[in-house]
Amino acid sequence: MPASDAHLSRRLLAVLVWFHRWLGVATCLIFAAWFASGAVMLFQPFPALPHAAQMALQAPIAPHADLVPPVRAAAALPGAETLRLVQRAGRPAYVVEGGGVLQAIDARTGAILPPLSTAQALAEARRIFGTGASATGPFAYDQWVVHNRFDPARPFYRLDAKDAAGTQLYLSARSGELLQRTRRSARAWNWPGAVLHWVYVTPLRKDWRAWDAGIWWLSLVCMLVAIAGMVLGIVRMLAARRLHPPRLTFFRRRWLRWHHLLGLGAGVFVLGWIVSGWLSMDHGRLFSRGTPTTAQAQAYAGCPLADVLRQVDATRLAAGAPPEISVTPLACRAILTRSAANGTVERVDGAGRRIDDAAMRALVLRAVAASWPQASAAHVLPVDPDATYALAEGWPRSAWRIPSGAPAAPDLYVDGNSGRLLTVMDSSRAAYAWVYYALHTGNVPGLTTRPALRRLLLLPLAAGFLFSITGVVLGWRRLRVSASRS
Repeated sequence: MPASDAHLSRRLLAVLVWFHRWLGVATCLIFAAWFASGAVMLFQPFPALPHAAQMALQAPIAPHADLVPPVRAAAALPGAETLRLVQRAGRPAYVVEGGGVLQAIDARTGAILPPLSTAQALAEARRIFGTGASATGPFAYDQWVVHNRFDPARPFYRLDAKDAAGTQLYLSARSGELLQRTRRSARAWNWPGAVLHWVYVTPLRKDWRAWDAGIWWLSLVCMLVAIAGMVLGIVRMLAARRLHPPRLTFFRRRWLRWHHLLGLGAGVFVLGWIVSGWLSMDHGRLFSRGTPTTAQAQAYAGCPLADVLRQVDATRLAAGAPPEISVTPLACRAILTRSAANGTVERVDGAGRRIDDAAMRALVLRAVAASWPQASAAHVLPVDPDATYALAEGWPRSAWRIPSGAPAAPDLYVDGNSGRLLTVMDSSRAAYAWVYYALHTGNVPGLTTRPALRRLLLLPLAAGFLFSITGVVLGWRRLRVSASRS
């Protein structure tokens, strides 16, 4: 190697050593926290209230012969995209959403409803839990409803069951719907689990833009530190192999030796896990988000929500008193999903007539042809609820797949009950699902349906944690040496 090239190589190596050493001091604790909290999350996910459980808790809609037409309720919110009929504080109400805004409309009078009062929230708590229950609020943010998907429903009341499990429900003061449930053990485990892992502290997480940018950059720096460490580890190993006798490492100090050996053994997993974790914050930066464009969504619906609501007979709307009735526009047809307290869903049209699977598939294919004309979709397939994408994307068990039939067109996934688009699975989104979900969460064929086997991921997580601890010790020692010299 020419002298100039050798000098340049030494300079680059010195820069890499400096970067890894000092950025490692700053990030080694973060690595350890991520590995430890990731292990906790394998056993205890973030609290949630599944839709079926929500329906079991919500009050049934009180039958009423004189409900105002739902199209009148939609007119109260320009740009309305969805409409639901629910029981809110003892009376039926239309919940209209659009553009990130939610409005509750009295279904008997058409008047806009104010947020629930504390007395109404307490009455709801006692209806569900009994006379010993309490209600706290209203408040805008809480650790367990900090996600931005809750934004339209704010503020909230927290309903406390005062039971042995420490059950708490979160009631939207706007819509009157129950949207979250936690228990004491889940709350306790989530602090060292999901809250720590996602940096889900309320003051930061409630500002989605700040949280998104901050965690993306933090993850990027950590990923670069891991890449630098991987390169240095291989360079040091190759240098040690040239010794007599050859070795894996020439480090003799205990912590440096363990850091190098653990890095060599767990480095590929650590790097893959950190890179895939960084991609969890992608949010459309490198990969598609799996959502339709505005034009595609409008073509899929076929016409505005207000137009399909004119097809709905208000006198038949609350028949059977289900806890919720939602209206979805599909190929300019009103699809009503009536969710029962036992978790079942009935699909009917605006006149209350049942829509069978064959008719629903025909409507879905018509909507797909209008929104993705380049596709040659000809059939609808059921989705295995235990498939990789289904579990990773959180699709309902009623999900359908519409293969595009064209190389440039995406596969589409829809909710077979309502026709609602779930994911636009183009090649970019499919690649993201494998790179992130498979590498980071273990949602791959063979593991998704075998939770015990999936928890064997604890072994490489433990190796990553121990590797990070050696970095913590080395970083602490480096800081002590620097402090003593100054």
